[in-house]
Amino acid sequence: METLDLDEAAIFLKMNPEVLRRKAKLNQVPARKTGRRWIFLDEHLAEWLKGDYPTQRRELRVVDTKKEYKQKCQSTNAVKTKRGGFNSLHQTADEYNKLLGLE
Repeated sequence: METLDLDEAAIFLKMNPEVLRRKAKLNQVPARKTGRRWIFLDEHLAEWLKGDYPTQRRELRVVDTKKEYKQKCQSTNAVKTKRGGFNSLHQTADEYNKLLGLE
């Protein structure tokens, strides 16, 4: 087991030292800060690269597609179609006049 400073660890990971510093500060890379310096263990970095360290991952969101197809756009009266587009429900001038009682 060998200890590495920030620059050595960056070379080991083939990463920019500033990016590595930010990742270490956010606990995204196994490291410890001793005084003003970041210290890395080569074994821990190798394990991290292999994916043995747990990382935060986004979960997949399950969508009820039948419900999504019926969803209406909030800014218009368009209805979402099964193919992902929208069908506009435009009314003609005659229909508007009829609804307003202008005929």
